[in-house]
Amino acid sequence: MDKSKQENQSVCNEQNTKRRGRPKCFNEQVALEQAMLLFWQHGYEGTSISDLTQALGITAPSLYATFGDKAALFDRCIVHYVQQEAMPAEQILQTATTAKIAVELYLYESIRHLVQKDKPKGCMLVVATMNCSQQNTFLQEHLKQIRLQSRNKLLERLNLGFEQGEIANLDKVMQLCDFYTTLLYGMTIQAIDGASADHLHSIVKNAMNMWDQIIFQSCLN
Repeated sequence: MDKSKQENQSVCNEQNTKRRGRPKCFNEQVALEQAMLLFWQHGYEGTSISDLTQALGITAPSLYATFGDKAALFDRCIVHYVQQEAMPAEQILQTATTAKIAVELYLYESIRHLVQKDKPKGCMLVVATMNCSQQNTFLQEHLKQIRLQSRNKLLERLNLGFEQGEIANLDKVMQLCDFYTTLLYGMTIQAIDGASADHLHSIVKNAMNMWDQIIFQSCLN
């Protein structure tokens, strides 16, 4: 093929590429993980498009073409977080033999995700929209609903404990749910403030000592 034909072929190839659109030159799942870590560390409003493109190593047009706008990317990151970080702990609630063991293992597994060596501390579902402005309250509400779903899974397991005779009445089911849910949120803040996994383990150990006290009180009411 002579030089003229080579140049013509090159032009044709370039035009075909433009018509098809540029192929992705990045791993979407890796990029999603990186974006999740940024939102987790800095919050939704503390993370800019420039931060995202720099961390992901892509251009803004590529980001928009793949994930949509910033809010859509954040939503994808939340789904990714729930699947990778929250669900492993929640699955314990379904497999543990008693309600007490389920709650204890659930809390210990949660600590494993609150304090990780190479990831931000705390729970993304709690911290990512903590300081959002009025225009982004819909994101706060979205995360609130996800947190309520997690709480309801804990409540379902405690209700099963009531049905199986482990918990004396439904009032105490609600007290247990409120107590251990609040404990988990509190450990999130402590993790962000630098608490070690060992320290959080000691908190759970002390909190589980309250289980029998609450159950015993239920017998007196």
